[in-house]
Amino acid sequence: MIASDALLALLSKVLGARVTQIRPIEYGQIAKAFFFQAQGQDFVVRFTQPNMAIGLHKDLYAYTHFTSPQVPVPPVVCVDEYQGITYAITRKMPGKTLDSFSGEAFEALIPSLIVTLDNIHQIDVRSAAGFGSFDGEGVGLFKSWPDFLRLVSEEEDERWFYGKWHTLFETTFLDRGLFNSIFAEMAALLPFCPAERHLVHADYGFSNVLADSGQITAVLDWANASYGDFLFDVAWLDIGLPGLDFNGRFQHFYHINNRAIPHYHERLRCYHCYIALDSFRFYAKTGQETAYQTMRNRILTILEQS
Repeated sequence: MIASDALLALLSKVLGARVTQIRPIEYGQIAKAFFFQAQGQDFVVRFTQPNMAIGLHKDLYAYTHFTSPQVPVPPVVCVDEYQGITYAITRKMPGKTLDSFSGEAFEALIPSLIVTLDNIHQIDVRSAAGFGSFDGEGVGLFKSWPDFLRLVSEEEDERWFYGKWHTLFETTFLDRGLFNSIFAEMAALLPFCPAERHLVHADYGFSNVLADSGQITAVLDWANASYGDFLFDVAWLDIGLPGLDFNGRFQHFYHINNRAIPHYHERLRCYHCYIALDSFRFYAKTGQETAYQTMRNRILTILEQS
């Protein structure tokens, strides 16, 4: 995406300091990223195409509006463009990604993982405009939370990531009948979803949370952050990490904190369906058939059990 000598020159110019130890890191499907050092401090730089740059701007918005000791968001140095490519420089936070832990080490992190997510949900966004995914200025892009959820079945502008993705039904393993049946299940559950506006990370855990010494040290990647029902994040963990009973763990957490959650099961089932649908089209778009089949089996098991 950018030559190494140009990268070095860019980072040195922006930070006004000598840059060393540049090394690439894995950063998912959309962007390219590098670790580097300057003036004895560790940084991360991420590059993405302008049509996907909203995520970098949302990281900046999250840092300036949501960060606190209870919700650690990496400091954003800048978001800018270089030769038509959008980039962001952030401070590297301590710890390892959540998916680096397993067994007892991961189990020890779960209480902090739950509390940090609850702290995100407690951030006051009631005065924000709109629902669903929000832009780089913090403005929700939909009139209601259900409107946002229904969009999972609609095609996008050709400039965006999914574009006219319905062709995937004909050209990939994406099963139209399965997709439509799960969408119908989700749509039938939308009346149970509340109209209140909460901050939803919508991609919490896995490689987007850092931890160290049994504590969460950073919450990364706010590209999918939305205004809506906080139980979406519970469903995300529950469907993505089967066998750890995040459903039961959160129900217990809400119970001991005297939180009544109306229509808890219907709402969770609704978001399980949405997450499966969005995963289906993502895996089809990116050619990940094994991951598609795993999610297919997971959602069908959930729907059969509940």
